Amino acid sequence: MKVPARPINVSAQTRRLDIDNRISLRYYYRIADSLLRQADIYREEKNIVDLYVILLRYSSLVSETIPCHRDYKVLLSIEKNTFKKKLVDAIRELETLKPHVQREIDELNRQHLAELDVQDKMACTSFDSSYEWPPTRNQASNSWPGKRQVCRFPHPKEETLSRHSILGPNGLRGQWQPPVTGTRVQYPDNMDLTPVEIPSINHSGQEGAVTENCGDSEVGMSAMDSVLSLDDGRWSLPEEKLLQTVPSDTGISSTEPMVIRQPTPPPVLAQVEAFNPIPPSEVADPTPGPALSSCDGPDRSKTLLRLHLPVKIMEDFMRLAQKNTKRNLETCGILAGSLKNRKFSITTLIIPKQESTSDTCQTTNEEEIFDVQDQRSLFPLGWIHTHPTQSCFMSSVDVHTHYSYQIMLPEAIAIVMAPTDVSRKHGIFHLSDPGGITVIRQCRERGFHSHVAPSDGSSIYEHCSHVYMDPKLDFDVVDLR
Repeated sequence: MKVPARPINVSAQTRRLDIDNRISLRYYYRIADSLLRQADIYREEKNIVDLYVILLRYSSLVSETIPCHRDYKVLLSIEKNTFKKKLVDAIRELETLKPHVQREIDELNRQHLAELDVQDKMACTSFDSSYEWPPTRNQASNSWPGKRQVCRFPHPKEETLSRHSILGPNGLRGQWQPPVTGTRVQYPDNMDLTPVEIPSINHSGQEGAVTENCGDSEVGMSAMDSVLSLDDGRWSLPEEKLLQTVPSDTGISSTEPMVIRQPTPPPVLAQVEAFNPIPPSEVADPTPGPALSSCDGPDRSKTLLRLHLPVKIMEDFMRLAQKNTKRNLETCGILAGSLKNRKFSITTLIIPKQESTSDTCQTTNEEEIFDVQDQRSLFPLGWIHTHPTQSCFMSSVDVHTHYSYQIMLPEAIAIVMAPTDVSRKHGIFHLSDPGGITVIRQCRERGFHSHVAPSDGSSIYEHCSHVYMDPKLDFDVVDLR
């Protein structure tokens, strides 16, 4: 295991998962099975630190979280005994791993601190370490050949210092004088408020819709010259009258050759694209938070593993959703993949049976989705859906949907495809942890509604910083419709 970006805190990475009775008990057991599958991979790769963390999370889920579910008492005793046996095996393995994991964690944390010390020393020595002024006479007498060689620059001349001084060439010994130029710009005293006809802007929505006629270049240049010219002749006055407007105490000579007046700039038409935004009351948080690294934020104890996303998966999904998009209907898909060498890779796009409207998309027959994932030994790594006519954001319904993905796997992502959004065609988001996760878990409303802001000051959801676009990653498409 390579040196971590921050010290490893096992207790922080194995926080207890609070129960949410809106999520079925069976789904919590699927989370438990997913943790055991991750443990099998780490055990095979001899990654004992991650194996230890996953087994701790499994033990906490089965012994502390699941028994608090309202349906736990009606669970068949056979199913309870099965998971209790797996829990006993996990606890025994944890006891065996604990001393070895503690030694490895101590060594990794020691290497992490050593790297920080090296970086601090390099930062201190690299700042102006090779540039020093020539020594004084006393310092020169103490120099010897074994000392570090440095670059020595001569003292700047008085002329050089005065040239760059804001006090002028005479410095503190003289009286300040304003700069003398041969041309002075004078702005007009009045503004021309005559309406200017501005040609309409083409909003066809197609790239290359605005074209330029090269044959009219001379006409365009003359119009541009009239705007940019410092003197168009409309405000020309005799030189004697212009010089009378110059105060006598400015120090400017009355023998200046000319005075140029600046024309009033023409008005510019600001056109706003008309669209029908979703009311704020129906949006959880229309502005996502910035992508935060594992070391940022108020509580970034859970360091997320990297998640690799195929570059072409969004393009292929939009092609599959094209029929619904033209009819102003949302389309959703499930992102699934594998885990290897502490890296998740999305390898399968599942298009389930679904019911769609212009603002929502609900999967049906989830058993088929689970069967595909189980048969291919896939991890549920997130979901993707379209906003046919809306901008790129996550609605209150979207954040509630993604909540179930992220409590199963913290690395799970939500991709929003917004083909009509002129500023951003897609976004890759996840809930902030613990801020957004806590808000959604405590929210009991359904449908479109507003949410309170997280108490830690973060956004409910944010851009992902652990996702990597992989051009070499292949993927399969399973369309169940």
